Amino acid sequence: MRAHNHGFTLIELIISIVIFAIALTIITGLIAPQARQSADPIIQLRANELGQSLMNEILAKSFDEHSERAPPFRRCSESSLDAEDCTSSENLGSEEGETRTTYDDVDDYIALSDQPITNSLGQVLTQYQGFNVVVTVVYDSDFNSATANDGVLAKRVTVIISSPNGEEYGFSAYKGNY
Repeated sequence: MRAHNHGFTLIELIISIVIFAIALTIITGLIAPQARQSADPIIQLRANELGQSLMNEILAKSFDEHSERAPPFRRCSESSLDAEDCTSSENLGSEEGETRTTYDDVDDYIALSDQPITNSLGQVLTQYQGFNVVVTVVYDSDFNSATANDGVLAKRVTVIISSPNGEEYGFSAYKGNY
């Protein structure tokens, strides 16, 4: 009597390898997109941190170059004709020779647009490599974004953070002329 050999034939082995390869391809196809998306919350968190900290820094500054934050407190005025006038909408931005450490009013921060991400001391922040910042400041006294440059009661400050994955995160606030 002959003993029966219990094993796999070559054809059975090839079929099982093909089935295993198909299953592995399907599973990998489902997991790979999840791995890419797992970084999104970290990028969103960093964009939010950057936008909020920059907005806090900007809003801590004076309304205008001609405003006083120390006694005697003085507002800039669109009706006066002397040096107390508010900066015209065409001249918003940093004054010549100013750096971020010497910015003294909200519209100076327009100069930060499309620069490397730094802190207020000018040190490059490597954790924000690949991010971009665009800051806009416009007069918007009626508090609607449809019309701009409509009086000197308020400035609308908008910060747009672009992340390395192409997403944009917007932050907007008003600074009043008080």
